[in-house]
Amino acid sequence: MVETPVNLESEKKKNVRLAIGVASLGVIGFFCIYIVFFAIMFFSPFKVFQLFSFSFPSLSEDVVGLDDKLVIFSKTFDFKEATYEKPPREKMTMRIYNGQLLSNPEEVKPFASLYPAGNKIYFFEKGLYRTFDIKTWEEVKNAEIGANPKGAVGPDGIWVLSTIRKMPVLKLITEKETKEVPLPDEALEEEMRVCSSQLLCLGKELHLFWKNNDSLVWHKYNGKKWEEAEIFENTGEYKAIIFRNNIFLIQSMSFGDHLEIAVRSYNNYFWSEPKPLAISGISIRTVPAVFKGKLIIFQQGFFAEKYYLLNGDRLGGPYTISKPFPSYITIWKVLFIILSLKLLFFLFVFLVSLLIRRFKLKTWKIDSKEFEFASLFRRALAWIIDFLIVAIPATAPFYFILKEGFLLDNPFHYFGLFFYSMSVMFLGGFLYHSLLEGLWGKTIGKKICGIIVLKEDFSKCTVGRGFLRNLMWIVDGFFYYLVAAVAMAGTMKWQRLGDLVARTVVVRDKRR
Repeated sequence: MVETPVNLESEKKKNVRLAIGVASLGVIGFFCIYIVFFAIMFFSPFKVFQLFSFSFPSLSEDVVGLDDKLVIFSKTFDFKEATYEKPPREKMTMRIYNGQLLSNPEEVKPFASLYPAGNKIYFFEKGLYRTFDIKTWEEVKNAEIGANPKGAVGPDGIWVLSTIRKMPVLKLITEKETKEVPLPDEALEEEMRVCSSQLLCLGKELHLFWKNNDSLVWHKYNGKKWEEAEIFENTGEYKAIIFRNNIFLIQSMSFGDHLEIAVRSYNNYFWSEPKPLAISGISIRTVPAVFKGKLIIFQQGFFAEKYYLLNGDRLGGPYTISKPFPSYITIWKVLFIILSLKLLFFLFVFLVSLLIRRFKLKTWKIDSKEFEFASLFRRALAWIIDFLIVAIPATAPFYFILKEGFLLDNPFHYFGLFFYSMSVMFLGGFLYHSLLEGLWGKTIGKKICGIIVLKEDFSKCTVGRGFLRNLMWIVDGFFYYLVAAVAMAGTMKWQRLGDLVARTVVVRDKRR
């Protein structure tokens, strides 16, 4: 029996008006947020990137060893001045790694391909090539170089394979002349794509690699004719490099039902069989290079740039170069924005909670005992704490996989991880709330916030009611939990829909 005289009809009418007010505030607030968001996305969609002040994404295109340094070239998109009329600017950047320190990115002119030779790097672009020796740049214009050029530098001169009048053309550029060299008949018959090809000079021999669907085709030119082609099946991305008068081909290829990075070598007579390399990590790009007199495999993952030492088919490492994606500054900016939004949300919840407490009945007396209803703010804070407790084990595997760059051979393993995370978040979270509230009356979050779940008659909650009230979060969670807030404002005992169905209440725990 209610001992405190209360005009229930008056309270019910007040609660209805309060519920309408809370609903109106919520709808108007979210409407304003959406208006601002869509206005920003319509008139200046790249403001978010300008706010973060970084170029995103950044993908390493090529890596070259030069003078005991590793030169890393990356393609990125600069969103700082982007608008609808002015799209993000694509740019190429260069960083230099000396074995200990990595320089800041420096913007360089774009290029189609590059080739290290001696103490220089040659960069090829339509109508010209440039050279770089760590200190200075030089540019040489040559109209004989067509579109998408692939170049190589040898004792006879500069070889350039490019597209001229929509046809692949191979030319040898010397100081005195430029002459065209016929391509292999097979290449022309297969309509070789220049953009997927690579040239290498080993002594006076020219080696040509090009992709044909899922196969890699290799030709050798001895100065007079092309020798018979060799075809490597089931080859994806590839990159060849010369090291100690041998050619090493790093390629992604199928081994059974999964992809692996493999190496094969050429010793002037024959190619070895491919040998898979124990390279772990989710690779965006894998590139061979010569660094400090050793053959390395550079690997860019989602969160780190690493390299392995390659000795035959044995790997040493990995050795971390940097963790560029995302940068720590960017992470802190994102965290700052998320925390700021969370604080604004909690401020809104706190103000709504004050509004509800200002006009609603705060306590209920029964059998000489007084119970104080838990405020909206305390319940929201408890929910956030419980959410973090459940989210940590759910997201931890993904965090370590991305942080360390682990590679899962079977793509279905990622679906398994995703299923695990979703199961922990939803099923685990449901069991966590239901069992603790049913057996103990409170979760860890509710314990910290000093609130407890009881039956509607203020007796101990049961497991069945704990399951039922948490099952109704499917409905209470609509429209950013506005449904739950409106229900709490409109009921006598501050009950959300889950409480109404399970006939439970949430009150301050005076016993803690």
